[in-house]
Amino acid sequence: MSTCTFTEPPTPVTSDRVQVAVHVQDHVVASEVVPHLAQSPELTIASGDARDLADVALVFADHVTDALVDQLAAMSHRALNPAQRTVLVAGPLRERHLAQIFAAGVVAILPRKNITPRQVTHALIATSHGRAVLPDKLTRWLADEIRFLQTDLLVTQGLAAGGLTAREVDVLRLIAQGDDTAQIAQQLNYSERTIKKVMQEVMSRLKLRNRAHAVSYALRVGAI
Repeated sequence: MSTCTFTEPPTPVTSDRVQVAVHVQDHVVASEVVPHLAQSPELTIASGDARDLADVALVFADHVTDALVDQLAAMSHRALNPAQRTVLVAGPLRERHLAQIFAAGVVAILPRKNITPRQVTHALIATSHGRAVLPDKLTRWLADEIRFLQTDLLVTQGLAAGGLTAREVDVLRLIAQGDDTAQIAQQLNYSERTIKKVMQEVMSRLKLRNRAHAVSYALRVGAI
């Protein structure tokens, strides 16, 4: 990945400007965008050793490949500014690369096709303020991944929604139906003492006041 060599206009650097380290693999798009960024009063294109201290790294790539992912990870590791995050302007990417890209510090992804300097400037400033800029499709993918991860994690830990165990859900479902302790114990093949202990544990762990509160909680989190 080569270093961008565009020349900045002789504008004094101020501390409130976003310092941007530009890394170019896609020279076609970079040549159209970077000169405009260099003229922005909100940005400063970092050079030399200052690149590793920049607020944001801006990467132009025509394709997202395994090699690019490795380069992004190396950039993140090399950065001397621990808060430095990356804006990636690139062509189509595969889902298998996304987790690695995010792990390498990329928080904004912009499609290279028809990209404008204004869009890149907005992403750079947003990134410097701790925000992410992602296409709708990627945002949906992330939401789905989090949901699936949470579900898988709960299953492996023997938990249902809301951090309830499967046994606690069974007990709360029967309480919601109006069954008393003796009836629940009979249906689930437990002793009444066990049912009482289950309820004591769930109320203590989740800071629930009573059985009605526990049932209400289970309904709210979708466990029953």
